[in-house]
Amino acid sequence: MLLPHIYADDTGHSVLDEIDLKMMAPGGGDAEAGTYYRRINSDRQDVTDWRIGHALPGHFIDFTPTDAPTMIAVFSGQMHITVSNGEERQLARGDMMIAEDITGQGHMTRFVGQEPCNYLLVTMPGGLK
Repeated sequence: MLLPHIYADDTGHSVLDEIDLKMMAPGGGDAEAGTYYRRINSDRQDVTDWRIGHALPGHFIDFTPTDAPTMIAVFSGQMHITVSNGEERQLARGDMMIAEDITGQGHMTRFVGQEPCNYLLVTMPGGLK
């Protein structure tokens, strides 16, 4: 599963790319075998904490690095992420992102759209496995 990914390059700029989340099927079943829903599991992740955020449209967080590698999942609303090299990514309900720009300038977040943005931040020490 590919997820948007932010990291800091050697010059200290934050960069957007995609990271392949290693997935493993729990075994058996597919649509041909009559199984139409199948959960896919990732490797277990170490987590130090999780936080739920709420932001109104128009709220703005200037360029800042993350404290630790963090997974972001958007429940409702929209957030617009800009990294220091100018690349942008829009996240909306159901989208996820991995932020690992713990050094350098970091990224900027602007909450856009018509409804509040509710999101989950999961801190993963040591980064994504």
